[in-house]
Amino acid sequence: MTEQHANPEDFDLYALGALDGDEKQRFEAHLRSCAACGQQLAAARQHTALLGLSAEPVNPPPHVKSSLMEKVKAEGVATAKKSVPETPKKIRWGLRFSLGFGLATAVLAIATFELAKQDLERGKQMKQLEAQVAQDTVAMQAMGQVAGAPDTSMTTLLEQAGEPPGQAHVMYNARMGMAVYSGQIAPAPADKSYQLWLVPASGAPVSAGLVAPNQESGIVVVHVTPGMVAKAFAVTMEPLGGEPQPTGPKVLIGVVSS
Repeated sequence: MTEQHANPEDFDLYALGALDGDEKQRFEAHLRSCAACGQQLAAARQHTALLGLSAEPVNPPPHVKSSLMEKVKAEGVATAKKSVPETPKKIRWGLRFSLGFGLATAVLAIATFELAKQDLERGKQMKQLEAQVAQDTVAMQAMGQVAGAPDTSMTTLLEQAGEPPGQAHVMYNARMGMAVYSGQIAPAPADKSYQLWLVPASGAPVSAGLVAPNQESGIVVVHVTPGMVAKAFAVTMEPLGGEPQPTGPKVLIGVVSS
């Protein structure tokens, strides 16, 4: 039987002193017999301590202290009138204050933790966006080189009978060994991939990599052996991930004009 561990949120709540009652008793009982949860609690305590150390100290306004002292005096007078020992009353008031302060601290720590997670997610998204921009910039520069060369050919790939509809274009420069593909095809089945092929003047087709169904907004730059003369380009439907040589049906075909 799989061992049932404590709820993930209980570690932070326990570390902040916000877990009480039966939940606290069950949590502590589980800790006594589970080393893994004990290690996770230690990590939660370290994280809580770091959150506390990272917060800037805030000095309360002067009226807070005077208001607090007035409240203490008022409760002391009320306690004396009721002939109730002063010490227990102060202890109960102090307990309420401690619990209230602890709850406020827990809320602040949890809010800080959530903000930190959001910042981390935003950081990841920014890095992904920067990587995508850099990749697109390199692709556009390569496209400019190929398109601007006088010895670059343009080939249109047309759909084949009985295959998914679509159309694509390939700019190819044999001297540079570079091809630029863009186009659109109907989505392939979940277990299939579209693969682009350069068909040389002699020899077996050369894989130019996988292409997405909608590649109009994100071109594909392909590097092949410089000097390779192409007589055609084709897109085939292959098993997921592609194949070393074409095995599936030809979806798009285009003959390179001489």
